[in-house]
Amino acid sequence: MVDNKSQIEHSISQVRKRDGSVSDFNRDKILNAIYKAFSASNKPDKELAIKLADGVLTKLTEHGFSANNPPSVESIQDLVESTLIDQGHSDIAKSYILYRHERRKVREEKMKVLNTKKLDSVGKSFDINCLRVMASRYLFRDNKNEITEKPTELFERVAILVSISDLIRDNYLFTKDGGISQNIEEAAEYLKKLDDFNYKFKIGKYYLNKWHFRCLINCYLDLAKQGMMKVSFKELLTMLASKKFDAYADRISEYYGLMTSQDFLPNSPTMMNAGGRLGQLSACFVLGMPDDMQSIMKTTSDAALIFKSGGGVGINYSDLRDEGEIVASTSGVASGPVSFMNIINTVTEVVKQGGKRRGANMGIMEVWHPDIEKFITNKTEPGVLENFNVSVGVWKDFWDVLVNSGDGKYTLRSPKDNSSAGEINAHHLIDLIAQSAWKSAEPGLIFFDNINKYNVFAKARGSPLRATNPCGEQPLPPYGACLLGSFNCTKYTIKNKNGKYTFDFAQFKEDIPHVVRAMDNVVDRTIYPLREQEDEAKNKRRMGLGVTGLANAGEMLGFEYGSKPFLRWMEKVFACLRDNTYYASAKLAEEKGAFPLYREDYLKGNFIRTLPAFVQKEIRKHGIRNSHLTSIAPTGTISLVADNISGGIEPVFSHSYERTIQTFDGPRYESVEDYAFARGVSGRKADDISVHEHLTVLTLAQHYIDSACSKTCNVGDDVTYDDFKRVYETAWKEGAKGCTTFRISGKRYGIFNEAVEEEAETEGQIEGAAETDGAKAEACFFDPTTGQRECS
Repeated sequence: MVDNKSQIEHSISQVRKRDGSVSDFNRDKILNAIYKAFSASNKPDKELAIKLADGVLTKLTEHGFSANNPPSVESIQDLVESTLIDQGHSDIAKSYILYRHERRKVREEKMKVLNTKKLDSVGKSFDINCLRVMASRYLFRDNKNEITEKPTELFERVAILVSISDLIRDNYLFTKDGGISQNIEEAAEYLKKLDDFNYKFKIGKYYLNKWHFRCLINCYLDLAKQGMMKVSFKELLTMLASKKFDAYADRISEYYGLMTSQDFLPNSPTMMNAGGRLGQLSACFVLGMPDDMQSIMKTTSDAALIFKSGGGVGINYSDLRDEGEIVASTSGVASGPVSFMNIINTVTEVVKQGGKRRGANMGIMEVWHPDIEKFITNKTEPGVLENFNVSVGVWKDFWDVLVNSGDGKYTLRSPKDNSSAGEINAHHLIDLIAQSAWKSAEPGLIFFDNINKYNVFAKARGSPLRATNPCGEQPLPPYGACLLGSFNCTKYTIKNKNGKYTFDFAQFKEDIPHVVRAMDNVVDRTIYPLREQEDEAKNKRRMGLGVTGLANAGEMLGFEYGSKPFLRWMEKVFACLRDNTYYASAKLAEEKGAFPLYREDYLKGNFIRTLPAFVQKEIRKHGIRNSHLTSIAPTGTISLVADNISGGIEPVFSHSYERTIQTFDGPRYESVEDYAFARGVSGRKADDISVHEHLTVLTLAQHYIDSACSKTCNVGDDVTYDDFKRVYETAWKEGAKGCTTFRISGKRYGIFNEAVEEEAETEGQIEGAAETDGAKAEACFFDPTTGQRECS
């Protein structure tokens, strides 16, 4: 039988696919389909499935299929059905027929979603919910709003754009020594005739569209202005046409593979705009709001340009004088910071981000501002500042008064001259914050003292950080830009030979340097809305790499969210992320140079001193390419494309639920099962987890993250108001850089509708860990089971 089977497999080498193309014949696909049919009937029998698969192979030759007459997919499936029936397995055949029917329905629905008659490789492999998100947010459309891009083309255009920065530094073209003069004006002339070069050049099999060509020109101009280009732009094009740089197709394939495997995904603006007209690839920005009308209007205009480009905005409004303050130039009275927040809110309403989604804002007021009470209570009513997240910025002096002062008197200060503007009771103020958050989940708190204490710069480059992006994971200076990306933990959670899930630390570690290089390229390739943002970004080369699907992956390993085994595994994941991103950036600095503001005192920063000795040694030797490297974003849209529903480091809200997706064609309602649950594993949900367990996850993650972590501490009905109020102080003491709460019974409950689910159990284990050559940094966290602070 074995010899006969081998002969058949040898004689049938190809299969005709539904789209008319051919691919290699694979007997295992037949076996897997039959085994799935057995499993669907609750009769898993691998040996019998193998026997029946061999029977299908025999029938193929009996029906005249051969190397010269390859079977079609449909022909093979028909023979699977007849073989099952002939062998007396009509019930299994029924399951297989239903399986074929469901697959056909999914294919048809995918083609409808993607507006295509033929699915490409990504369209076939990605879940339909992933494709819906891509279709609604990322795929290019024409002026009639029809999708014109295939999913593979989306990922290719991103990978091509990212790789151009590598190509332009090829040794034939580039020298970091500088001192070479080129005709910059001649190169710039090509920017006027982009249409002439649309898909004219290619790198290996990858064609450059006109926006890729624009990127190539801009890359050249950037380096030529620094005297680093060895050849003229015309010579570069001649070399490109003669396939001199086709080796960089491997780099494109590498970046493409990281995304299409769903191992890593960059932030939404990169997916939307890379290789497109806008070219704005950063997720979020911070703007200042100085207290004069010209500056206020400039900030408003700047915010509009950012929204249009696809970014979000964070603004600290504390420098604006308080409501009722006399305005000397007009003898009138100031309307106060909240009124100017309403202006930005209105701008957000009328300007869509990149034409695809509404903008997002973070509005911040520091605790010392005279209008702080109005700010805190402003969003408790529905319909107010709906395009804003709001947070209170807190400094150490407030905590000193709150914790140590008996009378709790806290001095408010005038934004105009920092003079005393009266007093407020600190206990009353924290109670007001807690009451508002208890009802409406806002405001959050931002701990500016912790942010600046652990800023990677030992000595501040200018003023302290006083603002964050809309979700709080990126503390930034005015005009600061942030580029985000996330590793998908569920894709690194694989089954070992014993059938148990393990986390593939070796692959995770191997992928990190490729991602650091790619994202560093994106810093250069972004077309920033404002010149000030470009200068800030390129001077620091900041990025924020994090994770998505942490909770799903933990469940697959058998760890309950927030439990000690979960925390131990999570710590290894984040140690691996921190150590290897910093090591990769130091190695990149050896090749490309350190970020322009790098100084040796960088190594004295509080966060940098937590790095292992071997990483610090590499930074001391070469500097570091990127000032900041890690951040935990909420990954809302990206987590859906990554095929899981536990975004960032959040727990699973529910293993199956209903959601509304806003699309070009209006809202779409759908039911979803998360990655882990659909594969037969389950765990605790967000409302099953104590608020202290939420805090534990937040503060442990923060220990390994140089920027900040977006994390909501869910509060169940069993938590008293007094315990809820203490959450903020605990988060601050444990080193968090901010804290946001969500009470299950609060006014905002009901955003999600939980669907009925059945729970299953699975086993898991940790295999591998972050490899470090130096002393491991101590990580401490609050253990809710003992009420004690524990350190590893």
